[in-house]
Amino acid sequence: MTKIMAGVAVLIAVFMGFAAGWFTAKGPAGVVELMTKGSDQQEKWEQLDSVKSFDQLYASIGTIRHMVVAESQTEQEVIQGMRWILRDVAMVSEIVADSNVTRPRFVRMDTDDRKIAGDNPSGEYGLATIDGRYDYRITGNKGDVTYFSLNVNAGKGMNERRMAAFLNDTTIEFDPEGNFTLLLSKTEPSEPGQWVQIPEDATSIMLRQYMLDRDREELARLDIEVLGEDPGVSLPSDSQMAERLDGTNYAFLFLATLHKIVVPRAMDHPNTFVETDSDELGGSISAPDNLYMIGHFVIADDEALLIDITPPETRYWNFALETIWHETVDYLHRPASLTKADVTYRPDGRVRFVIAKSDPGVDNWLDSMGVNRGFMTFRWLDARDEDIPDPQLKLVKRSELENWMARDSLSEASP
Repeated sequence: MTKIMAGVAVLIAVFMGFAAGWFTAKGPAGVVELMTKGSDQQEKWEQLDSVKSFDQLYASIGTIRHMVVAESQTEQEVIQGMRWILRDVAMVSEIVADSNVTRPRFVRMDTDDRKIAGDNPSGEYGLATIDGRYDYRITGNKGDVTYFSLNVNAGKGMNERRMAAFLNDTTIEFDPEGNFTLLLSKTEPSEPGQWVQIPEDATSIMLRQYMLDRDREELARLDIEVLGEDPGVSLPSDSQMAERLDGTNYAFLFLATLHKIVVPRAMDHPNTFVETDSDELGGSISAPDNLYMIGHFVIADDEALLIDITPPETRYWNFALETIWHETVDYLHRPASLTKADVTYRPDGRVRFVIAKSDPGVDNWLDSMGVNRGFMTFRWLDARDEDIPDPQLKLVKRSELENWMARDSLSEASP
């Protein structure tokens, strides 16, 4: 009977906690507050650097939540924004907070469902967290992807990140089978392998791979380990955990404010493109062998945006759409990105893309993913110094789309 009464008391407490939580706008968290007991050590623990760093991350999440609500123009943008915040937290927690610099590994940044930070939908990104106080060896095989590169990023805490070294599949030394060995250190080591000099504040290595055909191309395989004496594995100290949390906070805020950082002037001129490269975007998030064209599309439900472009002769390029939060949504099931191998070309070599909210039944349609505005990006690989003609753009009514698709030029008089 005593156990039964105790169980009933617990249920009542939980119910009261939920009720109190909802009435105080705390939701189920109110239950935790009611069931949390104080500790004699609580005040002491509050002074830990890791706790203080966590509080800063917690505050940052709240700030970005406010930003989404304040800047959204539609209900759907708010809804997508709430999910996007969770995905941002999930990514940075996995690649930064859960990292181990003495046992590093390449972690996939974007998953099939989590596509944020303006990533390339036909690409794969991996990141290994390192510490410039150590030296590292990377061994692997390049596979047969269309493009493969590595860049070392540096900068710690809340300091701005920078690219400290860059290699791609034209500068890495492969053997006849595609195998390679890279030695990352501050001074050149004596053992065999291709040396990559890194600074004391090196913090990560980003792997970037582009594919024209995901089903057929084999991804690169990489292993990374500390070079020299094994430093061992230990539980994180207070200062080490605080450093991880600071890095997590930096990454979270950086990714959450990309729409303010990546050519923000594009927002002022909708349905146009801005040409840019890694010098402007920053080498920590962009490839120095890419030329980018980034724009801000705005369409109504009954409109379509037509884009004419003459692609350069290059081994890879793609065109992708993103939400206003730089998220490519549901790319597995909706045509939000096309590569040079996917598109239908015109007889003169041009490509005409059509951005619309629903399928208009024409070639090279890109789904705006349920929103009326967002970002659009061309990536031209190995074309940084190319003089690519500006795309022609035309905003038309859906009812006039068939007539416009039959025309050779978007500059002709409207129908």
